Amino acid sequence: MKKLAVFALLILFTSPGFAQVKIHSHNDYTHEQPLTEAYANRVYEIEADVFLIQDSLIVAHSKKDKNLTRTLGSMYLSPIAQLHKDKSTKYGFCLMIDIKDNWDLTYPALRKEIEKYGAIFDRSEHKNAIQIVISGNRPADSTFHSYPKWLFFDGLPNIRYAKKDLKRVTMISDNFATYCKWKGNGEIPTADKAKLKKIIDQAHLLNKPIRFWGAPDTKECWQQLHDLGVDIINTDKVSECKTYFEQHK
Repeated sequence: MKKLAVFALLILFTSPGFAQVKIHSHNDYTHEQPLTEAYANRVYEIEADVFLIQDSLIVAHSKKDKNLTRTLGSMYLSPIAQLHKDKSTKYGFCLMIDIKDNWDLTYPALRKEIEKYGAIFDRSEHKNAIQIVISGNRPADSTFHSYPKWLFFDGLPNIRYAKKDLKRVTMISDNFATYCKWKGNGEIPTADKAKLKKIIDQAHLLNKPIRFWGAPDTKECWQQLHDLGVDIINTDKVSECKTYFEQHK
């Protein structure tokens, strides 16, 4: 916990202008310092893939990589709760939980874990709460509104969400490769830019930010997506991405 406290202090030196660019820490659990690097860089969202194994929520990229000691609670929920005891450094980011197993089986275990911590994960209780966002295997979008008030969802393009369900959608996300095969060097082809811009504009008409996963993780791509209007930059290079945008305001 001492290491967590040191990293928490680093966010006090975050540039005020950085809020203009939102960063999604992709596959955070594979980083050398899961959670702490992303937290220190004050990212908008932190992602963890979760499997249900023996009634436990295990953080892993695949079941082949499973380590039963790497639970959602030990890697994220408990450390976040510890960090939130320090009122001078906490901030309200999103924790995206990518559900890799059956939703109906995983949800009861997830709800039990999250609700142990009360208002820490309930933004309706206080503005700096961590917002839980579900991606991967989700329930039917017509049921989003029926879940506890602390639970939100990663949206998909081209879905006509009912108004009450859209309120639970925090963003629109999609696979970059669906629209573009560009590898991240030079310029995105004009025709592909048009395809990307169409999806970006659709998300903005819903008053939702947009994120593309699977995009080239290069400075050229970060900048060009930002220029197209992408609100949330998906990256595995959190510190580098933050520094880049601080230097290119």
